[in-house]
Amino acid sequence: MSPPLTLDSGDWMLITALVVSLSYMIGTTVNRSQTLKKMNITAWGPVIMIRTRLGLGLLDTLASKKRLWRFVASAGVPLVVAGMLYIFLLLLLMNYVMIRFTPEPSSYTAPRNILLIPGVNQFIPLVWGWVALLVTMVVHEMAHGILCRVEGVRVKSMGVALLAFPVAAFVEPDDEELFGTPQKPAVASRSARVRILSAGVISNFIVAFLAMALFFGPVIGAITPLDRVVVADVENDTAADLAGFQKSMIVLGLNGTSTSSLEELYQNFSRTSGYSELHLQNGDRQMDIPLQGKPERGVLVVSILEDSPASAAGMPERFVITGIGGRPVKGLNEFRAVMNDTLPGQNITVETNKGVFPISLDTKEDGKGFIGVILSGDAVNVDGVTFQVFPAGSFLAALKAIPHSGLAGMNSMMGLPFTGIPGFTEDGFQGFSGWIANFFQPSGWAAPLGGKLFWITNFLLWVGWINLYAGLFNCLPAVPLDGGHIFRDLLRSFFDRFVRDAARAEKMTSTVVAILAWLIFSSLLFTVVAPYLAHGILS
Repeated sequence: MSPPLTLDSGDWMLITALVVSLSYMIGTTVNRSQTLKKMNITAWGPVIMIRTRLGLGLLDTLASKKRLWRFVASAGVPLVVAGMLYIFLLLLLMNYVMIRFTPEPSSYTAPRNILLIPGVNQFIPLVWGWVALLVTMVVHEMAHGILCRVEGVRVKSMGVALLAFPVAAFVEPDDEELFGTPQKPAVASRSARVRILSAGVISNFIVAFLAMALFFGPVIGAITPLDRVVVADVENDTAADLAGFQKSMIVLGLNGTSTSSLEELYQNFSRTSGYSELHLQNGDRQMDIPLQGKPERGVLVVSILEDSPASAAGMPERFVITGIGGRPVKGLNEFRAVMNDTLPGQNITVETNKGVFPISLDTKEDGKGFIGVILSGDAVNVDGVTFQVFPAGSFLAALKAIPHSGLAGMNSMMGLPFTGIPGFTEDGFQGFSGWIANFFQPSGWAAPLGGKLFWITNFLLWVGWINLYAGLFNCLPAVPLDGGHIFRDLLRSFFDRFVRDAARAEKMTSTVVAILAWLIFSSLLFTVVAPYLAHGILS
């Protein structure tokens, strides 16, 4: 059988270049077609713009509650400014991290994952991502259009932008009425323009808040965790690896007997002298895989700390500790009991499934001996495959704690699809789908819904996350983003208070805005290329 086709960073860069080049060719053809122009289809570089006047009457109808819309927009402007400050500082922090601790190229820095395009970005699911992106674009642009009509600015058209696929929806206001020209003042006042430009971001924040409130509230509250034994680790080139064991497989049974705990698994393996037949679930498939070996109980180490005794001893990244100083370690309780009897500077031996390591202990905060390993819990190892009970309850508790963790929770929410819940999921968190859905079940009011509850959770998660991310990204104070225009108006208002010469105030404003836009877009580019430059891939 042929190996699966995989694409590296260079492949994705080439594909991206080809798509953009082809889109430019199509765009040039579109602009030359008079027939398409009459149909309001034009191109801006590689982006195809399809415009329509259908739906403009709906904007006027929705804009009839002028006082309400003005109040919501005015009240939301401070939130937009706060978002502007947050995302700008986050971008600067990302650049600092890239300079000080430049990571190696990985899936997080891959070209395919630069843009948040569902199905292309490996961390964003195709279906739920596009559904959420559609909601985000419609909400954002409709809000702009409604506030335009509230403030008396004409909306010329509505439409969608295509770059081989839909990348944006848009409402096209009359720029002369919105921003004015040297010959004609704007119809909208500066405060009205700030409300119009803020409307899209505010609407995204409102939708994100509502979706996340439902997700973290009654919906997750109706999910009950199930503790099930899973394959936590598979050592490369072992019999288990060659037999087909993969991480996240769920153990359903052993030798025809159902297995729901590590103790049952260990005892069943201990009673078997030859091969054991494991009944496993991998995604939607079930299979049987034979395994032979002596089971060992212990604790799984998922990483070791830098400059620690474990690091100095040359311990690998992932292994199972089965004993310390000749005393068996059957789980976390035994590990803690043994370590509580140690002292700093003491020389001990650590028995593992990958050999015995002599270690000189360091000092822990409580005065006890310190190895320098990060544990993930009780484990059973058999011939290169490590089994654990997935801590579904702890995972759910950590997920529920995010909105109650202040700024740290906000940062966790921003990175949730990519980093997941630290200590639980290594490949991000795309919602209650795939293998992880097998560890939870609906309860309470949601019990009659069955698996359909997870459709609701995934819809709310992605609608909330993409609205939040899109709103914050648009807050960046860089023209042509909404935040750039808002920042420009706010900055000009500031200069007008202290600079009497209007021409000088305008020049100062334009200079600061241009410098900031250059800084922001250069910073975004730097975070993308830094890992490749640092490791000589693009040199």
